[in-house]
Amino acid sequence: MNEYGELLYKAKTDSLKNGLVFTILGILISIGANFMYAKIFGYIFGVIFILIGLFFLIFKRKDGISIYEQAIFLHLNDQLVIKKEDIKEIAYRELNAPKNPVKSYYPILLLKDGQEIFINIAFNKLINKKFEAIIKDYI
Repeated sequence: MNEYGELLYKAKTDSLKNGLVFTILGILISIGANFMYAKIFGYIFGVIFILIGLFFLIFKRKDGISIYEQAIFLHLNDQLVIKKEDIKEIAYRELNAPKNPVKSYYPILLLKDGQEIFINIAFNKLINKKFEAIIKDYI
């Protein structure tokens, strides 16, 4: 990877966290179904949540990003290489969770050919400070 310069940042995307949350939530719903009047609905919803969580854990686990000095590698189903000179601008999508005073942002790469590429890593003033510094100074 010397042709793209030094590695600045490498991480997995948020899909792994989503898989864990769905799986744990499904297990809790299934356990809580024992205390409900309509147990079958609890079991069905619990199994659905567990299956969604396992989908994220098994099939989306390899999602990641590597930021080099001259290119960004997105490790989705296949490897996508975005050269620095192809990026026109980096926009940010704001996510405001209910009852949370801290706003999170997700970067969106706007390419010169009009294509938009969403990067599934959130940052705010509390989390992913290194990623925020690198992505804001990248262009």
